[in-house]
Amino acid sequence: MSAFHFEGLVWHWPIAIYLFLAGVSAGATFFAILLKHFTLSMKAYRSSFVKAACIIAPVTVFAGLGILVIDLTKPLEFWKILVFYNTTSVMSMGVLVLLAYQVFLFAWMICVLAEPIGHLSRWQWLDKAVAKVLVYEDSITGLLAILSLALGAYTGFLLSALTGFPMLNNPVLPLLFLISGLSSGAAATLLGGVLLKGNPDGKEVHFIHKIEIPLILVEILLIFTFFMGLVLSGGQSQVAAINAIGEGFWGWIFWGGILGLGLSFPLAANLFMSASSQRRFSYVAVTACFSLMGVLLLRNFILYTGQMTGA
Repeated sequence: MSAFHFEGLVWHWPIAIYLFLAGVSAGATFFAILLKHFTLSMKAYRSSFVKAACIIAPVTVFAGLGILVIDLTKPLEFWKILVFYNTTSVMSMGVLVLLAYQVFLFAWMICVLAEPIGHLSRWQWLDKAVAKVLVYEDSITGLLAILSLALGAYTGFLLSALTGFPMLNNPVLPLLFLISGLSSGAAATLLGGVLLKGNPDGKEVHFIHKIEIPLILVEILLIFTFFMGLVLSGGQSQVAAINAIGEGFWGWIFWGGILGLGLSFPLAANLFMSASSQRRFSYVAVTACFSLMGVLLLRNFILYTGQMTGA
């Protein structure tokens, strides 16, 4: 049995990429909302970090959906899941959340970019449309924040659709994927912001780091809770946990890749930057890259090791 090919494997790496991209989109959107509401106010559109989030959020969710459609057995019939909904299906409800999320995401982006749209627009009908959207900005923002959190949690609930695998039927998994998704969104926003010439020592970076440090600590706690729950449950749940974090390829990925490079290194770097007098481009960019790598490894780790041991 290899790390990527074994008996009982149902979902493989494209699903992990989809889960990763959906989490990045949800996290980037959530942090963009926080930046606008608590730090930047009406001038949010000038921030390189908000611009980065407004690019990252739709691109990643569309890319993730594209990967999901291509990976389906009958990709040309994907439209059916957009029309016919099953309230007992996690995937069906997730598609509904995704559609609503995208609608409110673009509405919120219109609110953020209302001023530059007004300066560039030469069409009166467009100005009137933007003005109508702005009337509902508070409601749009609130609903988008809720939908972004729902999307982040959905990435964990989706794996529960694979019944018969004790590691995936874990109540901690949706919360773990939500927190790691928010962390990846923060990292992507920071990386995109500094690449767009944003100030690596600006107020946006300071604000995100203040939230990112507790997020990493909570993520470590959730991982501990996740595996302790499996071990204490005994039976096949305990076997699944031991197989996942024991010796072998995925054991190295867990201890070295996820806990080491993906969580401990970014945490230490963030604490160092908080204690130092000034944040630099290299510190912010490298730390963000390691955070993103850690979340991507976590998605693949849970997906593959979760399918290795049946109930």
